[in-house]
Amino acid sequence: MSLDVDAERRFYDAVYAPRGNASDADLRLDRRIFLAEMDNPRSGFFERRRLYRRAFERLFAEPAAGLRALDYGCGTGEWGVVLATEGARTALLDLSPAAIEVGLRRARASGVAERVTGHARDASDLSCFGDGEFDVVFACAAIHHTLKYPRAFDEVVRVIRPGGRLVLAEGWGNPALDGLRRLRWRLANEPEEAGEGLIFGPWAVRLLQTRFRSVEVEPLNAFGMAKRLLRGRFHEPWARLALGTLEGADRALFRALPPLRRFCGEAVVVAVK
Repeated sequence: MSLDVDAERRFYDAVYAPRGNASDADLRLDRRIFLAEMDNPRSGFFERRRLYRRAFERLFAEPAAGLRALDYGCGTGEWGVVLATEGARTALLDLSPAAIEVGLRRARASGVAERVTGHARDASDLSCFGDGEFDVVFACAAIHHTLKYPRAFDEVVRVIRPGGRLVLAEGWGNPALDGLRRLRWRLANEPEEAGEGLIFGPWAVRLLQTRFRSVEVEPLNAFGMAKRLLRGRFHEPWARLALGTLEGADRALFRALPPLRRFCGEAVVVAVK
């Protein structure tokens, strides 16, 4: 696995820079638009809609108004901007300056620029934030990218206030799926910066338990992880039917044998400091 921060920054700048061409209308977000995008088969959110909807429910289980929130590894800032539209004061954090630029444009387009700040930083140095600065830190498919860097875990813990929450929407590692993930990663010739080198799983939960007083894990999608084979085809009725069948099989399986949830491929994690 690469530990070259500059290489990872260049990779994600190349990923996010083209999104700077989006119109303000396309960038604008609020709760209604965001949830609708999760149900739009042509949206990039659709594949993970079950994960994202559950993460949304846990993130907004407490009213956001007045909270100090950090969107950690924010990409183009969707989650952080929605938090701001709900009344939070939000900081966007990402290694990529291109991502932060788009995120701040999104905040302006959504009418919440005064409640959003942007920080292009290496996650191992969050000295731009004070101890206990945030009531909630949210990370969507991000923390598995940063844990490989020295001090990154200590830093994210430091900036959460006592009693504050860390809410994660992540892939979930298990031996049955990890090998297939890495095989697909190598066959697709994806760079190490794409993130399959280190997969969030029980090892990461044990790490969280050393610094948080409670850690809840809700695994999602076992058969449903075959959705990756349908990527780019969800606008076709047969693909949505196949996905619904897989998700139905998961529901039946977990009702009958709840312990098999450990073989899921995604999870929502809520840790309280």
